[in-house]
Amino acid sequence: GRFQFTGFSLRPEALVTFAQRTSGVEQPAPCLEATISAVTIHLRCDYPQVGIVTIEGRFLTRLATNRLDTPAVSAVVTVRTGSGEVLYSARDSFVWNPGG
Repeated sequence: GRFQFTGFSLRPEALVTFAQRTSGVEQPAPCLEATISAVTIHLRCDYPQVGIVTIEGRFLTRLATNRLDTPAVSAVVTVRTGSGEVLYSARDSFVWNPGG
């Protein structure tokens, strides 16, 4: 597709970010459904140009670290069309990014 998933944010609001493949310009979209506990994350976000994005994951540690390359979340990211067809589904690890 024309867009590539680049990440997600939990604060100040839950959102997903995609970048246009040609320009690299990132475009965030809010998650209308967000359940975040001390252990797990569930996000459901409507991204009009792509479809419905769900992120089901868990925090890998509850310990603070100053190592920004340490994975903080393991999650399955799934992108579906409006009709339910799976365009993408994969598990990945995400690191904490204090600037984003």
